[in-house]
Amino acid sequence: MDLDSFWSLVERSAAVSDDPDERNEWLAEELTGLSDSDLLDFHDHLREQMHRVANWLTWHAASLIMRGCSDDGFTGFRAWVVGLGRAAVDSVAEHPDNLADRPEVQRLVGRHMRDWAEAEWPYSEELEFVAVEEYHRRFGEQASIYDALEARGDDKPQALQQVDEVSRDHRDPEEARNRLPRLAAMFPQG
Repeated sequence: MDLDSFWSLVERSAAVSDDPDERNEWLAEELTGLSDSDLLDFHDHLREQMHRVANWLTWHAASLIMRGCSDDGFTGFRAWVVGLGRAAVDSVAEHPDNLADRPEVQRLVGRHMRDWAEAEWPYSEELEFVAVEEYHRRFGEQASIYDALEARGDDKPQALQQVDEVSRDHRDPEEARNRLPRLAAMFPQG
Protein backbone atom coordinates (compact mmCIF):
# COMPACT_ATOMS: atom_id res chain seq x y z
CA MET A 1 0.00 0.00 0.00
CA ASP A 2 1.40 3.36 -0.97
CA LEU A 3 0.80 6.64 0.86
CA ASP A 4 -1.97 7.75 -1.52
CA SER A 5 -3.87 4.51 -0.87
CA PHE A 6 -3.48 5.04 2.87
CA TRP A 7 -4.90 8.54 2.62
CA SER A 8 -7.71 7.32 0.40
CA LEU A 9 -8.83 4.89 3.11
CA VAL A 10 -8.55 7.46 5.91
CA GLU A 11 -10.38 10.16 3.97
CA ARG A 12 -13.09 7.77 2.71
CA SER A 13 -13.72 6.78 6.33
CA ALA A 14 -14.36 10.46 7.10
CA ALA A 15 -16.98 10.56 4.34
CA VAL A 16 -18.81 7.61 5.92
CA SER A 17 -19.80 9.42 9.11
CA ASP A 18 -18.91 12.21 11.51
CA ASP A 19 -19.24 9.67 14.31
CA PRO A 20 -15.77 8.33 15.19
CA ASP A 21 -17.13 4.90 16.14
CA GLU A 22 -18.90 4.49 12.79
CA ARG A 23 -15.83 5.73 10.93
CA ASN A 24 -13.59 3.27 12.70
CA GLU A 25 -16.03 0.38 12.22
CA TRP A 26 -15.99 1.13 8.49
CA LEU A 27 -12.21 1.38 8.44
CA ALA A 28 -11.81 -1.84 10.44
CA GLU A 29 -14.03 -3.61 7.92
CA GLU A 30 -11.97 -2.23 5.03
CA LEU A 31 -8.75 -3.46 6.65
CA THR A 32 -10.10 -7.02 6.70
CA GLY A 33 -9.81 -7.01 2.91
CA LEU A 34 -6.16 -5.98 2.84
CA SER A 35 -3.28 -8.37 2.38
CA ASP A 36 -1.02 -8.88 5.39
CA SER A 37 1.62 -6.73 3.71
CA ASP A 38 -0.86 -3.92 3.01
CA LEU A 39 -2.09 -4.07 6.61
CA LEU A 40 1.48 -3.55 7.81
CA ASP A 41 1.88 -0.75 5.27
CA PHE A 42 -1.30 0.93 6.54
CA HIS A 43 -0.03 0.89 10.12
CA ASP A 44 3.41 2.07 9.04
CA HIS A 45 1.90 5.00 7.10
CA LEU A 46 -0.26 5.86 10.11
CA ARG A 47 2.79 5.94 12.38
CA GLU A 48 4.75 8.03 9.86
CA GLN A 49 1.95 10.59 9.60
CA MET A 50 1.55 10.70 13.38
CA HIS A 51 5.29 11.20 13.62
CA ARG A 52 5.09 14.23 11.31
CA VAL A 53 3.13 16.05 14.02
CA ALA A 54 5.07 14.61 16.98
CA ASN A 55 6.81 17.67 18.35
CA TRP A 56 6.70 19.84 21.43
CA LEU A 57 4.79 22.65 19.75
CA THR A 58 1.99 20.33 18.61
CA TRP A 59 1.88 18.89 22.13
CA HIS A 60 1.52 22.44 23.43
CA ALA A 61 -1.36 22.99 20.98
CA ALA A 62 -3.05 19.81 22.20
CA SER A 63 -2.56 20.94 25.78
CA LEU A 64 -4.22 24.29 25.06
CA ILE A 65 -7.20 22.76 23.29
CA MET A 66 -7.76 20.00 25.85
CA ARG A 67 -6.63 22.06 28.87
CA GLY A 68 -3.85 19.60 29.56
CA CYS A 69 -2.51 16.62 27.68
CA SER A 70 -0.71 13.50 28.92
CA ASP A 71 1.69 11.52 26.74
CA ASP A 72 -1.05 8.97 25.96
CA GLY A 73 -3.43 11.84 25.28
CA PHE A 74 -0.92 13.33 22.86
CA THR A 75 -0.67 10.04 20.97
CA GLY A 76 -4.45 9.95 20.62
CA PHE A 77 -4.45 13.62 19.62
CA ARG A 78 -1.95 12.95 16.83
CA ALA A 79 -4.07 10.03 15.60
CA TRP A 80 -7.06 12.40 15.58
CA VAL A 81 -5.09 14.90 13.46
CA VAL A 82 -4.30 12.11 10.98
CA GLY A 83 -8.00 11.22 10.94
CA LEU A 84 -8.74 14.77 9.79
CA GLY A 85 -6.92 13.97 6.54
CA ARG A 86 -3.81 14.72 4.56
CA ALA A 87 -4.38 18.48 4.33
CA ALA A 88 -4.75 18.69 8.12
CA VAL A 89 -1.53 16.79 8.76
CA ASP A 90 0.33 18.95 6.22
CA SER A 91 -1.05 22.11 7.84
CA VAL A 92 -0.29 21.06 11.42
CA ALA A 93 3.18 19.83 10.42
CA GLU A 94 3.79 23.29 8.91
CA HIS A 95 2.69 24.99 12.16
CA PRO A 96 0.46 23.65 14.92
CA ASP A 97 -1.26 27.04 15.33
CA ASN A 98 -2.94 26.21 12.01
CA LEU A 99 -5.29 24.01 14.04
CA ALA A 100 -7.12 27.28 14.75
CA ASP A 101 -8.44 27.09 11.17
CA ARG A 102 -10.07 23.69 11.67
CA PRO A 103 -13.84 23.66 12.23
CA GLU A 104 -13.35 20.64 14.51
CA VAL A 105 -11.30 22.88 16.81
CA GLN A 106 -13.38 26.04 16.35
CA ARG A 107 -16.54 24.31 17.57
CA LEU A 108 -14.86 23.62 20.94
CA VAL A 109 -14.10 27.29 21.66
CA GLY A 110 -15.87 28.74 24.67
CA ARG A 111 -17.31 25.41 25.77
CA HIS A 112 -16.33 23.46 28.84
CA MET A 113 -14.87 20.03 28.10
CA ARG A 114 -17.66 18.34 30.04
CA ASP A 115 -20.04 19.73 27.40
CA TRP A 116 -18.14 18.21 24.48
CA ALA A 117 -19.84 15.26 22.86
CA GLU A 118 -17.70 12.14 22.72
CA ALA A 119 -17.46 12.54 18.94
CA GLU A 120 -16.03 16.06 19.36
CA TRP A 121 -13.01 15.12 21.45
CA PRO A 122 -9.71 15.71 19.62
CA TYR A 123 -8.57 12.19 20.36
CA SER A 124 -8.72 8.96 18.36
CA GLU A 125 -7.42 5.90 20.12
CA GLU A 126 -9.55 3.83 17.73
CA LEU A 127 -7.63 5.00 14.67
CA GLU A 128 -4.36 4.55 16.49
CA PHE A 129 -5.10 0.85 17.05
CA VAL A 130 -7.34 -0.14 14.12
CA ALA A 131 -4.56 -2.02 12.28
CA VAL A 132 -3.28 -3.52 15.54
CA GLU A 133 -6.74 -4.96 16.23
CA GLU A 134 -6.98 -6.41 12.72
CA TYR A 135 -3.52 -7.93 13.11
CA HIS A 136 -4.67 -9.56 16.38
CA ARG A 137 -7.81 -10.85 14.67
CA ARG A 138 -5.67 -12.52 12.00
CA PHE A 139 -2.81 -13.85 14.06
CA GLY A 140 -4.03 -13.97 17.67
CA GLU A 141 -3.85 -11.65 20.64
CA GLN A 142 -0.21 -12.53 21.33
CA ALA A 143 0.90 -11.51 17.82
CA SER A 144 2.59 -8.12 17.55
CA ILE A 145 2.23 -5.88 14.53
CA TYR A 146 5.28 -4.00 15.84
CA ASP A 147 7.39 -7.18 15.77
CA ALA A 148 6.17 -7.84 12.22
CA LEU A 149 7.15 -4.32 11.14
CA GLU A 150 10.55 -4.69 12.78
CA ALA A 151 11.08 -8.08 11.11
CA ARG A 152 10.55 -6.54 7.69
CA GLY A 153 12.80 -3.60 8.54
CA ASP A 154 10.08 -0.96 8.92
CA ASP A 155 10.41 -0.22 12.61
CA LYS A 156 11.15 3.50 12.72
CA PRO A 157 12.02 5.56 15.78
CA GLN A 158 9.05 7.40 17.27
CA ALA A 159 10.84 10.03 19.35
CA LEU A 160 9.47 13.55 19.49
CA GLN A 161 10.89 15.87 16.88
CA GLN A 162 12.36 19.00 18.39
CA VAL A 163 10.84 22.30 17.31
CA ASP A 164 13.61 24.04 19.16
CA GLU A 165 16.28 22.93 21.58
CA VAL A 166 14.14 22.73 24.70
CA SER A 167 10.60 21.76 25.53
CA ARG A 168 8.50 24.61 26.87
CA ASP A 169 6.08 24.88 29.73
CA HIS A 170 2.62 24.14 28.34
CA ARG A 171 1.07 25.88 31.34
CA ASP A 172 2.75 29.25 30.73
CA PRO A 173 0.16 31.63 29.16
CA GLU A 174 2.88 33.99 27.87
CA GLU A 175 4.64 31.10 26.17
CA ALA A 176 1.35 30.07 24.56
CA ARG A 177 0.66 33.59 23.29
CA ASN A 178 4.15 33.80 21.79
CA ARG A 179 4.27 30.39 20.14
CA LEU A 180 0.60 29.63 19.36
CA PRO A 181 -1.11 33.03 19.25
CA ARG A 182 -4.35 32.00 17.56
CA LEU A 183 -4.92 28.91 19.69
CA ALA A 184 -3.95 30.83 22.84
CA ALA A 185 -6.62 33.43 22.01
CA MET A 186 -9.21 30.71 21.37
CA PHE A 187 -8.35 28.68 24.48
CA PRO A 188 -7.07 31.14 27.11
CA GLN A 189 -5.33 29.65 30.11
CA GLY A 190 -5.97 30.50 33.70
